[in-house]
Amino acid sequence: AFSNAEQDDLWQYLTDAAHEDDTLPPDMTVKEVMDTWTLQMGYPVIKVVRSSDGTSATLTQERFLLVKNENSSDTHDYKWWVPLTYTSQDNPNFNNTQAQVWMKDSEAEITVSSLPEKDQWVIFNIQETGYYRVDYDDDNWNLLIQQLSTDHQVIHVINRAQIIDDAMDLARAGLLSYNIAMSVNEYLKTEAEFIAWNTALHNLEYLEMMFTRKGAYGALKRYLLDLLIPLYNSVGFEDNPNDPHLETYKRVLALSNACHLDYEDCVQNSVSLFQQWMQNPSNSSIVSPNLKRTVYCTAIAAGGEEEWNFGWNQYLASNVGSEKSTLLYALGCTKEIWILSRYLDMTFYEGSSIQKRDAPTVFYSISDNDVGRDVAWNYLRDQWDQIYDYIGIVSKVGDMILAVSYEFNTNEEKHELEVFKADHAGELGAAEQTVDQAIERTGNNIAWLDHNYEVIVQWLQDHGYEAHKPSSIIMNDN
Repeated sequence: AFSNAEQDDLWQYLTDAAHEDDTLPPDMTVKEVMDTWTLQMGYPVIKVVRSSDGTSATLTQERFLLVKNENSSDTHDYKWWVPLTYTSQDNPNFNNTQAQVWMKDSEAEITVSSLPEKDQWVIFNIQETGYYRVDYDDDNWNLLIQQLSTDHQVIHVINRAQIIDDAMDLARAGLLSYNIAMSVNEYLKTEAEFIAWNTALHNLEYLEMMFTRKGAYGALKRYLLDLLIPLYNSVGFEDNPNDPHLETYKRVLALSNACHLDYEDCVQNSVSLFQQWMQNPSNSSIVSPNLKRTVYCTAIAAGGEEEWNFGWNQYLASNVGSEKSTLLYALGCTKEIWILSRYLDMTFYEGSSIQKRDAPTVFYSISDNDVGRDVAWNYLRDQWDQIYDYIGIVSKVGDMILAVSYEFNTNEEKHELEVFKADHAGELGAAEQTVDQAIERTGNNIAWLDHNYEVIVQWLQDHGYEAHKPSSIIMNDN
């Protein structure tokens, strides 16, 4: 049967078909190409450097790593067979995704010619059909930034998402300046497509996490809201059941991020809906199912004990799994430290009203809360034996350690993790590897801040987002 065929047999069948369709040059085989993808780790970044007149480009490849391990003993020379597609400003065609040139694993570099003049951009990897990232010389990046800001729709939406994703990840990996990556995002004020926004917010989330406890967080927050508010206004707070799926996803994305960034209109709308529900507790349809996670979390964060207790009573009364899960998570959003401590106490003991399998969810939610992170971390260390015995599943406990340390980015926090590992050396079992992961990630976060914090702060200041003074200082005449 075909399902039992050797890998090489499969490659041979595919080679025959590809030769028949003219999608693979006659002197190439699928085995040659695929062995470089299936027999080695990772994927490449293709560096495109255009000539002084722009009409040709030199392409090189290397393995892409978000974080380079300086102590790695891996000496393997990672090279792939890469199907290259490209288009340019003088004749943009984003429909032809068949390989125009193949880069072989044996070639250190290749030259692509017949490109336009140097004042016209080129884009490689049309519709991101190839599994590789693309880095350009600064001139070409700046041409792309210019195009996005003047008329982004000239570029296919998948390639807009690709440009954002590549720029942000290349910057995070230290291969591109954040001055360029941040400038790529500037056009988002006019972007209306879910795919591009989803990519952008996923990438900007890391910056936001790293800045949360830094003095320049206010500047970053204002920048993010300036990008986001036009999208927020366009989708509106009202959920419409007749909206296409992507419109619904876009609304959830815009609202959850706007509320997370404390955008006043978003917070007020959430609080208002939650209060309507508090006045009519039996009507669970006051808040649209798509918006419940955002509305519940935002209203409980903005409220106090009364809102929290209402949410808790609704959790106890509900028989709907998704509703219980959403409420359980939202209860961890409160900013009242004593309520968060009480919530943890209510969770990790036999006889709790929260099922044992849901206990980690409570912990994840509190860990995700800027006010709650220290509460959760202190609780995990103080009540380690009780939590470990109660949960009983090493992998779950490991996930909790990863969750609470996700945003750690100081030497003190790294030291705390190392002390925690030493204190529980004999009992962590498989979770010891998870603690090592958390320590390594914290080290990476510290290094990222050392390299990039000041660069991003300077970029924000250059673009009108003052980092070191309050955004509006009210003068007192007396």
